Amino acid sequence: MATELNNPHDRFFKATFGRAEVAAEFLQRYLPPEVAVALDWTTLRAEKDAFLDPQLTQHPTDLLYAVNLRRGGEPAYVHLLFEHKSYVESRINLDLLRYRVRIWEQWLKDGNSGPLPVIVPVVFYHGADRWTAKRQFAETVAEAPGLQQYVPTCEYHLVDVSRYPDEALRGAVILHVALLTFKYIFREELGERLPGILRLLRELEEGSSGLDFIRSLLRYLAQAAGTDRLSETTLRQAVTQALSGGEKTMMTIAEQWVQEGWQKGWLEGRQEGRQEGRQEGRHEGLSSERQLLLRLVRKQFGAAVMERSRALLEIIEDSAVLEELGEGMLDCADGEAWLALLARQAC
Repeated sequence: MATELNNPHDRFFKATFGRAEVAAEFLQRYLPPEVAVALDWTTLRAEKDAFLDPQLTQHPTDLLYAVNLRRGGEPAYVHLLFEHKSYVESRINLDLLRYRVRIWEQWLKDGNSGPLPVIVPVVFYHGADRWTAKRQFAETVAEAPGLQQYVPTCEYHLVDVSRYPDEALRGAVILHVALLTFKYIFREELGERLPGILRLLRELEEGSSGLDFIRSLLRYLAQAAGTDRLSETTLRQAVTQALSGGEKTMMTIAEQWVQEGWQKGWLEGRQEGRQEGRQEGRHEGLSSERQLLLRLVRKQFGAAVMERSRALLEIIEDSAVLEELGEGMLDCADGEAWLALLARQAC
């Protein structure tokens, strides 16, 4: 069963990179050149999501594409993983190793034989902080002189769009717009950059596919951008100015969004955002102290760590301990360090 995507970042990512032609262009542009030339991009096709471990629910937007090798035609897999949290996932190497094993196990269950297919993991990231997680699984394992040959390297390729200059984020219209939007969605200058981003849509060919992307984009902006970065008025003006000067279809979409669907779309987006906030930051039966801690955890380490923290916080009854945890959070380098501290206090 497919994982329900409640996060607007997840929805927009899957709506964009779930298109095989967009994924193919992105991978050709942003994979290392020697990797890109080794693959036959005309054979790229989406694979079923049954490969993924159902217990690894932190990344519901994982996309798995199959593609043949250019020489020999042997199968290979490109695993595209989207990481949008505002903190760096320090254990992502372990998750990716689990994913690879699940993919290979399913490949064998499907009756395949011979050498296992190559899997190229790609991490797409656009958080506010610089990505500092190790790029190889071997770097996360303790050093043991004379034993390193038993530790798998398992490297992944990172695309941190936040660190790319605008001129390096290129592609056909959908890819170009999506990359720039992901880059600026958490930034204060989003409102300033948005008109230029939206003007790119004037080059989008008419058709249901293009219109669906525009609707997904506008919905994403309405839901994901905080009011401190993008007010209703700013977004309304940017949409009108950017799209009304383009093709007739673009004008129609602008008019429909601004005049007919704007209020409904904006309010739905804000309501969904508030609902997610209530689900992530509050919980019936939790004291105000615990609610505050959960909100701080979400802001500091992300929603996944917050969800893992909730059950442990429910165990702790001493208010003094909760106060100490609030102070101790400031000394935690990442979510894993915080969870370790929380577990010690809960035991």
